[in-house]
Amino acid sequence: MPIRLIEEKDYEKLTSLYKAFFKTHTLFQREREIVIAYILKEALEREFLVYEEQGLIKGALVIVNKGTNANGSHKRWKFRHIAFESERIGKELLAEAEKRVRQQSATAKVELTIAESEEGLDFYKKQEYAQEGTLLNHYRWGEKCYILGKSFL
Repeated sequence: MPIRLIEEKDYEKLTSLYKAFFKTHTLFQREREIVIAYILKEALEREFLVYEEQGLIKGALVIVNKGTNANGSHKRWKFRHIAFESERIGKELLAEAEKRVRQQSATAKVELTIAESEEGLDFYKKQEYAQEGTLLNHYRWGEKCYILGKSFL
C-alpha cells in the first residue's frame, strides 16, 4: 500500500493537492509559504498520512487524538484535512487511519467535519460514517458544516 507518514519532500506537492481539493478552504487558498508552514507544524505535532503513487502525492489525512478516558481503554479521534484524487484512494486512506486508531485502545470514536461546500458527504456515509450533527455558520457565514462519526469496538 502506498500510504506512509509525511516527509519534508512532500510539503510542496501537498500544497497543490490541498489547493485543488479544498477550493473554499481559507487556509489552503493562501500563499504557498503559509500553507507549507502549516503543513510542517501539523507534521511535527500529528500523525500525518500521505498516499504516494508514482512520485505524486494523491491523498492525505491528519490523525488527531482529541482525548483519552482515565484508564486508556477509549480514545476519541478526529481525522482532518482529508484530501484524495479518487474514491479508491480515499477509501484506502480511511482504512489505514482507522486501523491505526483501533490499535491504540479497546474502543475508539472517530469524528470528522465536512463543509456543505466540500464534496464527499455521500462518500463518507458509504464508509459507514454517520451524520451526528450540523453546525451553522461554522467555517463560513451561511454555510452548514456536518459532523460525522464512526465508533469501533
